[in-house]
Order: sequence, then C-alpha cells, then structure tokens
Amino acid sequence: VRRDFDGWSSYARVHRWQVLQDDSARIEAPYDRTPQVGVRGTQRFGDGFEFALETELNRFTNPTDGRADPLATTLRPTGVRWHALGSLARPFGTPGWTVTPRVAFNAASYSLDEPLAGRRSSSRVIPTLSLDSHWQFERDASWFGRDVRQTLEPRLMVVNTPYRAQDARLAFDAAPRDFNFESLYAENAFSGVDRVSDAHQLTAGVTTRFLDPATGAEALRLGMVQRYLFRDQRITSDCTPSADPLAAPDCTPLTQRFSDLLLLGSTNLSRRWTLDGSIQYSPDLKRTVRSILGARYSPGPYRTFGVTYRLARGLSEQLELGWQWPVYGRTPAEAAASGGGECKGSWYSVGRINYSMRDSRITDSVIGFEYDAGCWIGRVVAERLSTGRSEATTRLLLQLELVGLSRLGSNPLQVLKDNIPGYKLLREERSMPAATRTYD
Repeated sequence: VRRDFDGWSSYARVHRWQVLQDDSARIEAPYDRTPQVGVRGTQRFGDGFEFALETELNRFTNPTDGRADPLATTLRPTGVRWHALGSLARPFGTPGWTVTPRVAFNAASYSLDEPLAGRRSSSRVIPTLSLDSHWQFERDASWFGRDVRQTLEPRLMVVNTPYRAQDARLAFDAAPRDFNFESLYAENAFSGVDRVSDAHQLTAGVTTRFLDPATGAEALRLGMVQRYLFRDQRITSDCTPSADPLAAPDCTPLTQRFSDLLLLGSTNLSRRWTLDGSIQYSPDLKRTVRSILGARYSPGPYRTFGVTYRLARGLSEQLELGWQWPVYGRTPAEAAASGGGECKGSWYSVGRINYSMRDSRITDSVIGFEYDAGCWIGRVVAERLSTGRSEATTRLLLQLELVGLSRLGSNPLQVLKDNIPGYKLLREERSMPAATRTYD
C-alpha cells in the first residue's frame, strides 16, 4: 500500500522470500519483513537548500524456523528496527560547474526478540559530511574527419564519516556494494542501513564525450574513476563479533590506499551498432580482475540483438545473448506506413540466454514469443533459473493484452525488460529504458 502527497510518500508492505538452495553452495536467505512501514520524501526550501528524509519501522523475521539455512545450527537475531536516513544539501554552481556540500545522518534503534551478547536493545547515530564537485568543459574537435564537440567532465568527491562501533551480528539488510561507477561515488561502502563504513576518502574520476554538434547525439564516451583512502577503513565486511557486548567487533581493516581502477567506454559506430565495456584493474595485482564487453545491433523498432561477455578472474566467465526480433509479419510502424490492416497478426521472438563458459552449460534463460494482432497482444514466455549444477526451476508466463484496455494473466513484461537490453513494448511509441548491464 502506498500513498503520495506533496513530494512525500508513505507505504506499508510485507516482504517474504523463498530461496532456491544449492546444497553444494548454500546461501543465507534474506530476512522477511513483516511488516515494513515508512515515509520518505524530499523538500526544497530557502535559497536552494535540499532536504531528504526516509524513516522506516521494520520487523525482521527469518523465512525458516529461525535459521537462515535449514541445515544451519545457529540462530540469527530477529526483532524490530526503526531507522531514519536524512540529509541536507546546498548545490552551488553554473551550467559549467556544480559544487554540493552535504551533511547526512544514519540513525537506527534495535529491539531484539532474544538477547544478543546480553542486550536486547541498542541504538546509534552516525553523521557524514561530503563535498561533491562536477565540471564540464567543451571544445570543437575533429574525429575521423567528422566535426564533433568534445567534453571533459572531471568529478571529485570528498567524504568524511567518523568511526562508530557496530555489532557485526546486526546485519538485517546490509551488504557490501558491488564495484561500479555509482558505488565508487557512494558515501557508504555498504547498502542497507545496518552498516556504515568509516570514511576519510577522495574519489576522482573523469569522463570525456564526443557529441554531434547539431543533434547532441553521443558518438563516443570514455571514463575512469578511482578512490583514495586517507586512512584505514575499520568497518569492513570481514568482521568477527566480540564476546564483550560493549566492545567493537574485530574487523580486518582495509589498508589499501588506492582502490581498483575502473575504466569505462561506449561508442555508437553507427545508428545501428553500439559497443560498450568496462575494465576493473587492480594496482596491487597489476592485472585486470574483471571485464565486461558488450555489442548490440538495433536496425529498427522491435529489432535488437545483443551479446555480452563477462569475466571475473578466478570466479566466472559468461557469455550472454539477448534479442527481440520479428519472425513473421510486419511491425506496427511498417503496417501503418503501408496502409495495412490494423488486425493483421505479427510474430516476434524474444529471449536471453546466459551461458557459463567455465561450467560449459546454460545457467539461466528466458525465451518466448509475442503475437501482435493489432487489437490484442498475446505473450508466452518460459524462464529457467539454475538452482544448482544439475538442478533448475522453470516457470511459464502467459498474458493476453487488450490494447488500450487491460492485461490478463501472469505478467512477463518485467522479466523481458530486466533481461533484454533494448527491449521495446509492442504498440508503444517509445521504448522502455534498456536494461543497462555493462557497467554493473
């Protein structure tokens, strides 16, 4: 249930999870939230000040009989958490530069069902100061004999968060952030509420783009970003709880001053072809530890085919194919241009296949067909997800859409939009946002 009012929204919901476990590589199930009630919103006031606040009350329970894993012998803590995340920012700048000082806080209070290290309740408030700055410089240039406008866009962000001891066992929704462009500019190294990393750091990056001076279309984008720690980070994901409830957990500090270097690039070779990629380079190991390279061919509406190669050194190597393509009949635009009947049917194939080169098998797949009769649209999609090396679960999604009225049946649209880069809804003039996967 959700209600919006004047820049704010209130909501109440229940989250329950069912985890498909692989006995050879078991994972910890997420907590259920029964319930989750909150309010969040933003407000502008005064001379350009921006205020944001989120406050929630959650009751966290285990999805099983008190264990994260039915085979586990230890119990996870359960209970109620209230939290508030607030910030106040004041941007300064012109169209060519922006500097934004920001003060934020993360407050949380816990009431546990069972004592944890002799205590049922605890609370803490952790402040954060940050200064984020962007610049944009432009010049006219030539690229392969073509007149372009080149931009140079440096960005610097300084973050200071003091160290506060946090119980390593209270981690209802905390997880380390993945290594990507957005996380390097994040104030906190963890997602969720329960973990707040101490930080005294500088993140520096630069992006350059080549644009068509007449249309603004982007022909090439290159970027790089890296983080520098002025002091060791004491709150990390590698922590052992202390037996003393008043003592700080024993965490292995992050002492590496320079983070891995992230290099990004994308180019539109033509209106039909797009290439993009990212490389994560480790200065300590002096080699690439993760790389992603993708290519997509889109010659027209409802026609897209993409291939992506992903390598995480020592962990995984995957090849991914995704497509949406007419297999019979004409697209709506072609039918309208030729004056064809609106109710003459057309078939489309949609899908995504994820192949593990390390295991020599298909790990996940989504394959289906869409039928556009003009007056109505039918969809049938099969989704297969691996739950182990030799086990998988499959579900079939069927939907009938009465154009302009309603949709009946199980909805496969979110599955298609999440899994197929460039997927476009039939009978809509504008495509939905493509699933951006390369920089994740």
